[in-house]
Amino acid sequence: MEIIEVSQMDLVAIEGDRHRTFRAITTPLTSEVILNDIQQNQRQRVIVICNTVSQAQGLFRDLDALKFEGNLKITLLHSRFLPEHRAQKEADIKTLFSEQWQADGYCHILIATQVIEAGLNITCEIMHTELCPMNSLLQRAGRCARFKGEKGEVCVYWSIQINPENGELGERDFAEEPTEQKKSFLPYERELCELTWQVLEAHTQSEQVNQQVDFNLEQAWINQVHIAADSLQAERRKNDSAEFERKFNDAIFTGDRSVADDLIRHVDNRSVFVWNEPTLIDFDDNQQINPKKLLAFSVPLTTLLKVWHEVQNLEYQIDWIFKRIESPKEKAAETYNLPICITVRSHNDLVYSWQILVNPRYVYYDEEIGLLIGVNVEGNNFTSPNKPPKQAVSEYQYQMDTYVGHLGCMWKCWRDSFSTIGLKNGTWVKTEYGSVRHELLNTGGRFIQQNILTKLTTTQAEELFEYLVLLAIFTHDLGKLQIKWQAVMRGWQAIAHSNFKGKPPKSHLLAHTDYNPEEEEQKQALKAYEAKHKRPNHAVESAFLAQYILQQSLFPLLQNEFDADNKQIFSIIYTVILAAGRHHSAWAKGWEAKDIRKVGDIQLDSEAQNAIASSWRSLTRWLSKTLPLPTEAPNLNQNCYPIRELDLKRFSPNQMEYLQLYWLIVRALRLCDQRSVQL
Repeated sequence: MEIIEVSQMDLVAIEGDRHRTFRAITTPLTSEVILNDIQQNQRQRVIVICNTVSQAQGLFRDLDALKFEGNLKITLLHSRFLPEHRAQKEADIKTLFSEQWQADGYCHILIATQVIEAGLNITCEIMHTELCPMNSLLQRAGRCARFKGEKGEVCVYWSIQINPENGELGERDFAEEPTEQKKSFLPYERELCELTWQVLEAHTQSEQVNQQVDFNLEQAWINQVHIAADSLQAERRKNDSAEFERKFNDAIFTGDRSVADDLIRHVDNRSVFVWNEPTLIDFDDNQQINPKKLLAFSVPLTTLLKVWHEVQNLEYQIDWIFKRIESPKEKAAETYNLPICITVRSHNDLVYSWQILVNPRYVYYDEEIGLLIGVNVEGNNFTSPNKPPKQAVSEYQYQMDTYVGHLGCMWKCWRDSFSTIGLKNGTWVKTEYGSVRHELLNTGGRFIQQNILTKLTTTQAEELFEYLVLLAIFTHDLGKLQIKWQAVMRGWQAIAHSNFKGKPPKSHLLAHTDYNPEEEEQKQALKAYEAKHKRPNHAVESAFLAQYILQQSLFPLLQNEFDADNKQIFSIIYTVILAAGRHHSAWAKGWEAKDIRKVGDIQLDSEAQNAIASSWRSLTRWLSKTLPLPTEAPNLNQNCYPIRELDLKRFSPNQMEYLQLYWLIVRALRLCDQRSVQL
């Protein structure tokens, strides 16, 4: 990457003769303030930016109620619109507020949230914006006098004032139990906003207030506000990182719901659904809903908590306002396929929920204002629409694939780009895939070099990462070499061959069988077959067998060629074992003592050794010749392996670098696996 310096002359040319000024205003922004400015200055293009959706909706309704002589046309844009409505609004805005906008006798007003800070190439004569951190403020200001020759004003307000009747969703902070009322800058940090205000106030009181704010001054403002604040935040993150990493490790590796909930608590937004089935409203809990099929709204927790506390302060009781959507627990999980809805009964219930059902009696939605939630909102029978169908109308169609051939296809997806043709929305469409190697090799090598084996050259680190990916591919399906796994697969392939025009299984060791999910008769035949012949597990078995392969193929390389110490060697080996064991499920935990009798010994097919040796030759011939590989192909020299305990959740929080390396390896493995069936 080449760093290019921009000269002062270049900056002048880039900025052209546009003129943009800034002013801090201590009085609140109201609809009357906006209208008075329009009348006094004959405005034709006005942008107003609020920090929250609730404020934008309230200000929109306030201004809409004024509608001075019908000469105002107001558009509201925020994140709580359905996708098709938001897309139409953005298309209209790009025309109305474009560089080539034409006067049409109206003043066009856009009221928005930070959704317009990037991505919309629009401009205006004046921008009214609520205070926010300096970096965000300058992003917003880029939509005022954006183009050469334009003049614009940016007015920054300490607060926004909404008429009470339009302020059901106010700005108060209910992230914790409410205490005293105070000015909130959500979703931004108070400290950054206050520092920004100090800089703007000083500018407003200076003699330069009416002068052009150019790139150099903007850069100075950024430095004043953010350098000190960023240093302070970095120190805070450093102090909090150990506890966060512990919780993150427990949530990801062990599936500990208690710490997962605690991490969710600190996420700002929740996924909100609205459903109108009578049983969901009028009867008891444990009703089912399938959120995967519905469009969700992302709503700040603070907004939902405000509604919750409004409900608690009512002088009468309502049936329910929120339900928590969660997976069935314990025995119910064995009988229900869909999540269930449990009524939220406390402040903490709501805080620790991340998918939430809202009673439609208290939800209003239309194309003009978006989604409203509140006890004073009169519902209009809105329900969450279904998600649009995915482009791919069918599941993957598998074809019979030999064990050796499947690994070869995966390695091709790692090395080469390719194109494939698939059926999408009834049409055959060509899809291009780049090589996974191109996507991840540089990142993986750099990560190893910077975080694990710091003495390696860039080339050595990349060669090692590529070898780790090869070993993950090589070991991830070892469990399919079991006698019982092959017996079940060959049995189905014989049916697919005789009844559904599949290939004959012959004596091949299989990785996949023929299966077309679009043929209903074939789907039912497979279902009936699997009811009598359960397919054995293979992923954890692969991880177990991988230990023997990696002892031969990776341990000596790390020890002799890369000068790794024992901790580094065993941790790097474990990343590959983990990728093999979790290539289907990130929650696989391995085997405990109680599992050993149930799983039994691993009995390998008599041709397993030949398949392993053939796969090794096929894959390694594409590796760099400078990488010293074992003189002989690693192998499994027993036909029967008694299993032992296997821990797939061993990394501790102070081994985060190895957990991150595992993520890179398993991503490469999964991408190669997914794409290989499309070759």
